[in-house]
Amino acid sequence: MMAWVAVAAAAVSALGSIKQGQSAQTAANYNAAQTRADADASTAAAKVQAQKIRQQGARQASQATSAFGASGVETDTGTALRVTSGIAGDAEQDAYTTILNGVNNANRMRAQAQADVIGGQQAKQAGMISGGSSLLNSGSQYYSGWKR
Repeated sequence: MMAWVAVAAAAVSALGSIKQGQSAQTAANYNAAQTRADADASTAAAKVQAQKIRQQGARQASQATSAFGASGVETDTGTALRVTSGIAGDAEQDAYTTILNGVNNANRMRAQAQADVIGGQQAKQAGMISGGSSLLNSGSQYYSGWKR
């Protein structure tokens, strides 16, 4: 009778190990999904910020053009053109850098999400191995006790 109790305890232990591994995988998959969503949000936020930078650059270039025009300087040639073109170029470079930083950040997040998924798979596998090992160990002890 006591042998069956030991077998039942081993089965419960094995089931617990398997369930723990499955739960760890579920949590890892959830974390991965959240991280991927954060990555998408990072990319979108970078694009919005880049657009704001471009708009600010256009406003500054327009203000410079207006100031040159008010001073009687021709705005479509020479220094005035170089200044306004420089403002627009700098704004575009800043916007591009912002997008690039957002994409790089998103790529790091996606890599972390993939690592989370792999970690979850490994946790599930470890739970299965631990559960199987528990059953085999119990079976071995039962057989050894029965053999005596």
